Amino acid sequence: MVKTLCWAIIATLLILTSVAQTIDDSRFIRETVVSSGLSRPIMIAWLDPANPNDFFVLEKVVQGSNPVVGRVRRVTNGTVSGPLLTIPVSSANWEHGLLGIELDPNFRENGYVYLYYTESASDNPTISQRSRLVRYRFNGVELVDPVSIWTVNIRSSVSAHFGGVIRFGPDGKLYIVIGDHFNLSPSAIEINKTMSSVLGAGGIYRLNPDGSIPADNPFAYYPDNRIKALYAYGIRNSFGLAFDSLTGWLWCTENGPNMYDEVNLALPGFNSGWLKIMGPDSRDARYGENGNYGYGVENLVMLQNAYYDDPRFSWLTPIGVAAICFLRSARFDADLRDQCVIGESVNGRLYLFQMNATRNRFSFTDSRLQDLVADSTDERNLNSWGTNWGVASDIKIGPDGYLYVVSHLANRIHRIRPVDPPEILNGKVSLAGYQGRLLNQPLRLTLRKDSETQVIDTRLDAYGKFSERVPGDGNYTVTVKVGNYLSVRRDGVTIDPQGFAYLELTLDQAGDVNNDDVIDDADLLQVLFDFGSASSSADVNGDGVVDDADLLIVLFNFGATGEG
Repeated sequence: MVKTLCWAIIATLLILTSVAQTIDDSRFIRETVVSSGLSRPIMIAWLDPANPNDFFVLEKVVQGSNPVVGRVRRVTNGTVSGPLLTIPVSSANWEHGLLGIELDPNFRENGYVYLYYTESASDNPTISQRSRLVRYRFNGVELVDPVSIWTVNIRSSVSAHFGGVIRFGPDGKLYIVIGDHFNLSPSAIEINKTMSSVLGAGGIYRLNPDGSIPADNPFAYYPDNRIKALYAYGIRNSFGLAFDSLTGWLWCTENGPNMYDEVNLALPGFNSGWLKIMGPDSRDARYGENGNYGYGVENLVMLQNAYYDDPRFSWLTPIGVAAICFLRSARFDADLRDQCVIGESVNGRLYLFQMNATRNRFSFTDSRLQDLVADSTDERNLNSWGTNWGVASDIKIGPDGYLYVVSHLANRIHRIRPVDPPEILNGKVSLAGYQGRLLNQPLRLTLRKDSETQVIDTRLDAYGKFSERVPGDGNYTVTVKVGNYLSVRRDGVTIDPQGFAYLELTLDQAGDVNNDDVIDDADLLQVLFDFGSASSSADVNGDGVVDDADLLIVLFNFGATGEG
């Protein structure tokens, strides 16, 4: 059944790749960034947040339809390099191979690149003996110094469902989704069959960058490291993982068997229900893997700190749901900015979902979707945003603020951009010594060009990033002020027509409690007045209480003024 479905997808998509990609919005056009020189690209990662024309790309090098090696290449100004790394991989079916890439948040300093791939058994290259997450170091020429970060030891002659998407969260932790490895015969916690055995797959794993397990994981109390490392479980397989940086929450797509692909909001301890539940619990879905029985939440294996939640959206007929991305870019108009785009593999479509006000659900105006299930082709297409995109194996916002789509079987990388792009300023802010969350920290941007001044009041996202439209092209002086930190100024910020600029700043002088851009008696008095309380304004270092540490910071920086 797996092979039949795979070949059906491949046959369909080989036809689709010969047809032009479309976007169902006249404000946008599609451009091809890489049209040749790649073999089954699956994911991309930019080397520099200020340069959209320099990125790594993963390849599956195949014989027939199955991968035999994985390669990492570098694309610079549209030119594809020779392989920077070649890794032998298992090759039982098209789901094997080099599957995931993520760069360390400090990549430009340490060169760390995280790769995930399926490793073959020594006696049979078609069998996946293990799945491996390995950290390499990019030395400017090649990837060297491999260090094993996480390994899943499962040997199966019919192996699939490896997942592979890797993301660094706003918390600095490394998240990777790994499917159930198509290993359903053992009774295991992760597939909701027993409380006593561990599979070692079928979930989202949360790790420190060195592969150790964070002490605040939801199941850190459990004696087995394979459960300690879990952030979420009960996941059949997934090709989509993305953080909504306006909330810091993690979303994932999940592939069903012969019914119910899903989109889930995965908070710590999430149990998605596989293999007993796919789609909404109330639907009592019956399929071969659950013995054609209509299980309910009461039948799941619930670890301490686990919870079940219905999908935020489902497709009754699977679409091969794949990549997921949030449009976190000022290139997009207000009706699209920060909304959700999802790719797939069966029909070659992109889908656009509007977020609700609290960003914990999708918002639908058509009554047919109020049950959060696309029960027919017509209902599925209510959210269609583009056609003929083939297998959308990766969707990301690039440094330029445009949307990039990797079309796996077409061997192409596209971008979607406005016909008339607005000029934007992107950036990232670090706050020295700050212990709180960056999410929603007040940000003021003051832009000066010639005799004109514009003030933009906004907020940082969970990564400390921002993206804002500017009045037009030209040479700007930009002053950045965040919370109780003194402002920092950057001169000579040049933005070309329809272009962008990128600022990366560290603010290191805190204590401006009253926000007048000078640290003086007024700030000191406020800290003393609020001493011992949880005042948000006088809690200078963001640790949740106004105490000696805040007082010392104000005294240390006393008399300092911002650059605004």
